[in-house]
Amino acid sequence: MAKVIIFVTTILMAVISGGCHLGPQKHSITVKFDYDFRLTPACTPKASKNCVQQFNLYDISLGVAIRRKLASHTVPTGATGLVTGITFTTPVLPFESGKHVLAVTAQRPDGAESDVSKCTTSVTSP
Repeated sequence: MAKVIIFVTTILMAVISGGCHLGPQKHSITVKFDYDFRLTPACTPKASKNCVQQFNLYDISLGVAIRRKLASHTVPTGATGLVTGITFTTPVLPFESGKHVLAVTAQRPDGAESDVSKCTTSVTSP
């Protein structure tokens, strides 16, 4: 089995925008985090195996085994070393009101991902 990417990062902020309504409403979620590419470099034409191809955002509120993938985001162009403030916003999607636990993972080209429980934050959706 492929070695999981070591993912050293912290989610700094997760913002959910939208109105206050009952039941699932449509929201965009913006996440901002740091990633240290010295541990696992970004994919390039020369480094295309043990590298970070993309980041994935999950809702793990019901547990890691029942996680829901919300979006993926490409690695910033030319990323090397410690990159702070990586930010991306999901498309508008249905999101239940209440407290949620979000997680970001780094994914290699072979599909292997870093530990989903290592980079999490809690947010409350209106």
